[in-house]
Amino acid sequence: MTSALAGRVVAAVGIVCGLVAIGLVLVSGAGGGLHYADHGFDIAFVIGLLAYASYLPAEVGQDSAGGLAGTAVFGFYLFVPAALAFDRLGSLGSAGWLGLCTVLIPVGAVIVRIAEHGEPAPRAPRDVRGLAMLPAIALIAVGIWLPIESGGASYWDASFSGHALGIVMALAVVALLVAIAMPARLPADALDYLAAATFGLVEAEFVHAAFNNLSVLGSGGWLEAAGGLVMFGAVIAGRLGLLVRRAQAPAPAT
Repeated sequence: MTSALAGRVVAAVGIVCGLVAIGLVLVSGAGGGLHYADHGFDIAFVIGLLAYASYLPAEVGQDSAGGLAGTAVFGFYLFVPAALAFDRLGSLGSAGWLGLCTVLIPVGAVIVRIAEHGEPAPRAPRDVRGLAMLPAIALIAVGIWLPIESGGASYWDASFSGHALGIVMALAVVALLVAIAMPARLPADALDYLAAATFGLVEAEFVHAAFNNLSVLGSGGWLEAAGGLVMFGAVIAGRLGLLVRRAQAPAPAT
């Protein structure tokens, strides 16, 4: 088995884990278990992104886009374990643990990229994607300290054991800023993958509330949702721009 094929198999395993997690118990309790399948928009969000992620193992020339979609699903599945950490991880069901296995999708994408194209080149210093993401990152950073739901706790205080969720979100913000500030020292895709994972993480509460319960979202929930959408929009715009530039590039002389 070649390294590229192994990477596609790894990504496929991550996709299967993400699909199976939808119907399993997410959080167990005395009143029964909670499931992602209890909320229709959760299902639509995960299946839609995993369907696009399936382009990676399918080998149809959309490896990077598929890897980014799968990375967003991993970020989404990270939300509940981070909220339960660390005192309540014992109540995390099989859906929570299987959902974290979607990290195999970006791992597989990296394996494929290295096997087929060698070490990725650094991001160009003039790449404006990072600058376009800065307002979105600011919204995400501010939203950490604001209520997730009206009159409720902030992301910083939402975890059962203190600040695990807020720390994860703050680390994501720091990682994004480092990736923007050091384009020449990181692979070209590093910023996009960090942005995709952060997008899934910060959109989780909005996705869970949509559409019937959006009225309960607090200022923090709305800021995180807006910041995540703007940031992922910058990633998509950057990818589309790259495709246009490649299409317009002159053909090599024969």
